[in-house]
Amino acid sequence: MQKIKEKLNIADVIGQYVPLRRVGRNWTAKCPFHKERTPSFHVSPERGTYMCFGCGEKGDVFSFVQKMDGLDFPTALKQLAEKAGVKLDRLSPQDSTLQREKEERLHEACEAAAKFFESELKKRKDVLGYIKTRGVTLETAAVWRLGYAPADWEQLSRHLMATGFAADELVQAGLAVKSEKTPGTVFDRFRGRIMFPIFDAANQVIAFSGRFFENIPSAKGAEPAKYVNSPETELFRKSRVLYGYDRAFKAIRKADCILLVEGQFDLILAHQSGIPFAVALSGTALTGEHLARLGRLSKRLVLALDADAAGLRAGLKSALMALAAGFDVKVPVFPAGKDPADLARENPELLKAAVRTSKTAVEFFLNSLQFSARDGRGYKKIVEAQVLPLIAVMESRIDQDHFIGVVAHAIDVSPEAVRSEVIKLEGLPGIAGAMPGSPEIHEKSAESLLTPLQKKAGMLIFKFGIDSKAVRRLSEALGEEKLRELERSLEPHAEELRFRFDRELGDHTSEARITEDIIVDIIRLMERERVKMKFT
Repeated sequence: MQKIKEKLNIADVIGQYVPLRRVGRNWTAKCPFHKERTPSFHVSPERGTYMCFGCGEKGDVFSFVQKMDGLDFPTALKQLAEKAGVKLDRLSPQDSTLQREKEERLHEACEAAAKFFESELKKRKDVLGYIKTRGVTLETAAVWRLGYAPADWEQLSRHLMATGFAADELVQAGLAVKSEKTPGTVFDRFRGRIMFPIFDAANQVIAFSGRFFENIPSAKGAEPAKYVNSPETELFRKSRVLYGYDRAFKAIRKADCILLVEGQFDLILAHQSGIPFAVALSGTALTGEHLARLGRLSKRLVLALDADAAGLRAGLKSALMALAAGFDVKVPVFPAGKDPADLARENPELLKAAVRTSKTAVEFFLNSLQFSARDGRGYKKIVEAQVLPLIAVMESRIDQDHFIGVVAHAIDVSPEAVRSEVIKLEGLPGIAGAMPGSPEIHEKSAESLLTPLQKKAGMLIFKFGIDSKAVRRLSEALGEEKLRELERSLEPHAEELRFRFDRELGDHTSEARITEDIIVDIIRLMERERVKMKFT
């Protein structure tokens, strides 16, 4: 990693994404991670780091590329290594060559399977016809690389093993299953199914989701499930992967909005309808890792729910998690019994309009849940149990106050009564703050946590070092022990404080002059503190 950092100038890399302007030793720009009018994003080639004083995003060249391109760390590392002309096997001896070769083989197996499924789909006019009845054009099917898994128990396995893949590799890639009846043999995991390849952020096939088409019993004779998904593999982690993310992440950042749908057809038809910022879950409920990944791109989430009781329950849980993680959550209102795919098939403009006019999560569930109640009191109980937690996890007190009023009006009680119940919920484990499994919230910046004196002293400590001449002058006033204690307490903000010094320096040529000004400011602040202490 260090070799890559040495060979790549972080300003050159970031400059490929946003226009940078030189200010002294550093560069500045409008932050690519949030909307702003004046530049608060700073890049230091000297330290190989960046920092935004507006939203708090910070890191190095690896974290920047991860966030901008929606990549996991290994993929970002690989891309930057290629750009720098550095071989990865020299970088991380613990990450063995054998392991990397194994992962490459799994990628190759998944890609070969995708091509096989695509080829098989072209032979099946009945399957193509069904796909068209779902509203998906053949052009769209080709773009998303839809395929078909034949009904034969071993056709894919035989094909891939004939091209050089071992049976164990197919099992490890999630493409085949070991036979219990005949030890040493395998059979295809996907049979008689429309196949949706799942891609990672680098657009590599890592897994599949197969929709039932032919009525083929499972290996144990049970009725086939509607959908079968790849199991967890070294390439595929359901809790991290979102279907369509590889195509959507740039559009999400541009639109500053995420449309989250539940199924593959919903997702594909949303994109086909002109909503490129849509993603879908891949055989699992929404997780904290999903939200962490999406939250780097946008904090505005639109939950498109299935039009049934299960969809409503899942939507409530997802909304609660997202609100706890700081998202603004809305839900589109669809006609009774219709889901996103139905609207897109009927008229793409209907889906766009529904997304555009989405209701806040609180308003949506207030309206939807009233149909579950037998009477007015029952409705109030349902709202108390299921809607008030949505308000309790909100970060903004202003938002909380607004929705307390909305709920009070809807169930005809006083705002004070609603507020008292919300306060009770805030004290419950898993409700107050971020819920278990939700992404970490950005740590607060030095701007809000530190006093002016701490900020000024920290700028010198972390710019020049605790034993530097400039900081030694502070020890005369503060005392050695207090200075060391200050260094330890400010360590979490070290990089931000270095950037603060650079920002003070700006285009000035005299670092010594700026340092002297900061020392004078510190002495004044200390004197002010002494005066305060004398009279309090």
